[in-house]
Amino acid sequence: MRSTKLVLLALVLCLTLSSSALAKVNITFWHAMGAELGEATEYLTQKFNEIQDEIEVEAIYQGRYSDLNTKLVASFSAGTSPTIAQVYENWTDAYYRYGVIAALEDYMDLTEEEYNDYIEVFRHMNTWDGKLYTIPFNKSNWVLYYNKELIPEPPKTLEEFFQISKEVSEKTNGETKGFGIRPTLELFHAFLWLNGGDFFDDDLNVTFNSPEGKIALQQMIGMLEDGSALLVDGYEDGAFGDRMIAMYIGSSAGVTYAENSVGGKFEFSTAPLPAGIRPGAPFMGTNIAMFDAASEEEKAAAAKFVKWLTNAENTVYFAIKTGYLPVTYSGLASQEYQDFLEANPHKAAIANLEAFEYGYWQPKIAAWEECRGIIYEMVTKVFLGEDIDLSLAEGQMLVEEAIEDMLSQRY
Repeated sequence: MRSTKLVLLALVLCLTLSSSALAKVNITFWHAMGAELGEATEYLTQKFNEIQDEIEVEAIYQGRYSDLNTKLVASFSAGTSPTIAQVYENWTDAYYRYGVIAALEDYMDLTEEEYNDYIEVFRHMNTWDGKLYTIPFNKSNWVLYYNKELIPEPPKTLEEFFQISKEVSEKTNGETKGFGIRPTLELFHAFLWLNGGDFFDDDLNVTFNSPEGKIALQQMIGMLEDGSALLVDGYEDGAFGDRMIAMYIGSSAGVTYAENSVGGKFEFSTAPLPAGIRPGAPFMGTNIAMFDAASEEEKAAAAKFVKWLTNAENTVYFAIKTGYLPVTYSGLASQEYQDFLEANPHKAAIANLEAFEYGYWQPKIAAWEECRGIIYEMVTKVFLGEDIDLSLAEGQMLVEEAIEDMLSQRY
């Protein structure tokens, strides 16, 4: 009799455990975080799974961002979309227009304090129709990297920047150029913004074919012509570490590459971009979106995970491990993150609080992928010697066609 009771008790326990396991809500998280970034993402996902027993998150690496976007688009037609995924703003706009994403804000039960804790510039980058459709995840800003041996104090204005670039080149007889240039869309955007311009106005009218756009390109080309800059083949951190250039503008998320390239050969640091007509801090990176095909139960579970993933403790952990920024004010102000910056003074400019007040970002429209390719080609042609006015006019025409196609599509 006693053995029968024990068997029955064991059976009840097994059924209870089985029922508990079946009761878990399973959600999938597609991402493009490889190597150390993937390790940090996986660590946080597993930690979440361990600290509670209601939700099981499966983080699935999908390759590069382009691969991730391709797979996401295919999943919408196939009915196999994940619960949540990393997305850029222009992807979000396309998904929003097609009606395949749900507003995360509607499921996160954010207090006013929690909502306002997300850094304001990131909230703007993630808002559609007045709601946080997506939540910031891995965010970076562009900063000025500089060799402290050659440049004890970084330039604060564009005028100082151009002057210091010339002085370094002259002082080293051209062995080290003051600045490293690649004909990228991001660098053109930086000069364009600092000179008071942008790609579009609020009504999506093209504004880069303008005096500000022409000045930006002339400044970039002019630095090559007067010998104060070097046209860099490949990423700038390599030329920086080899003392070929004394400054470059690059992503804060690339500071580890700069550290590896410099390898202790000299002291370097970072600074905000020098101000022109206005200051500017370009912010980039991806966010987390939730897809409408998920069940209400899955959406609620995903929202809990995203809220936990971006709380102060976890956003700081991710920032320290990866080089990205905390996405909340409480994360930026936390003692752990402040101690990290104090121990790594060359990274201090990355989290410069003032920069968040004048941050800007690339257009968050569905057609941006096509537009950015057109603008990149336009900048490249200028660097190859094509007339600036003609290049800007051609770029405007092609971008306007892309915008018109986007607006004429039925979603």
